Amino acid sequence: MEVLSLEEPRGRSGVGGRRLPGAGPPAKVAIGTFDGVHLGHRQVLDGCDTVLTFDPHPLRVLAPRRAPGLLSDHRHKLRKLASLGIRRVAVVPFDQAWSRVPAEEFVEAVVIDRLGAEFVSVGEGFRFGAWGAGTTATFARYPELSTRIVPLVTRGLTGEVISSTRIRRLISDGDVASAADLLGAPLALPAVVGGQGRIVISPAFARPAPGCYLGSVDGLPCGLRVCEDQTVAVTGTALTGTVVEVTFVRRAS
Repeated sequence: MEVLSLEEPRGRSGVGGRRLPGAGPPAKVAIGTFDGVHLGHRQVLDGCDTVLTFDPHPLRVLAPRRAPGLLSDHRHKLRKLASLGIRRVAVVPFDQAWSRVPAEEFVEAVVIDRLGAEFVSVGEGFRFGAWGAGTTATFARYPELSTRIVPLVTRGLTGEVISSTRIRRLISDGDVASAADLLGAPLALPAVVGGQGRIVISPAFARPAPGCYLGSVDGLPCGLRVCEDQTVAVTGTALTGTVVEVTFVRRAS
């Protein structure tokens, strides 16, 4: 899978959007943050060959105190996208400069010119561009683009929407099995092995409630105990200071 880091556009394309020479065949582009690549996201991704996403999460730049706990790191997100058949991922290294790019310039210079899009897929309520001025209706101004707006996806007897917010709530309640059902895979987070065999997961991620879980570390099955200080106790971990991937499958009975 090809991974691109996009440069901030320097002024509008000036031609109402045009595909640049060498952009390759027309692309089908899914746009979104795709934190966790959950089952709702997969409806947006369906049939697309290219993903346009953001790293870090825009709220980490615009409103750090409101930034959500992430459901995966960038590397794990790329692996999940590749498993779904995505052939190209274009990453916006989001910062203050990117936050000031007007919506029209984003569509023209990035979506059409840089990625050569002929089809765009976004979720209902998607907003983008400076001050969030761009909406799904913005894409309709470009006749060269065919746009799919994916309605909110629900699951469960109550018809609750599948969202990253819902999944984070399940994780914070310790219901990692239900979270996995919506993620399409168990929760897997990067961690560092610290002193006394404790695993430390960064507070930037959504961390399970204190308690005992069944899971694995780097693919090796084990028991996991999330302590009150949010460290994770486990036997048989890697050496202190090494980076591992810890997976939570279900709460231990």
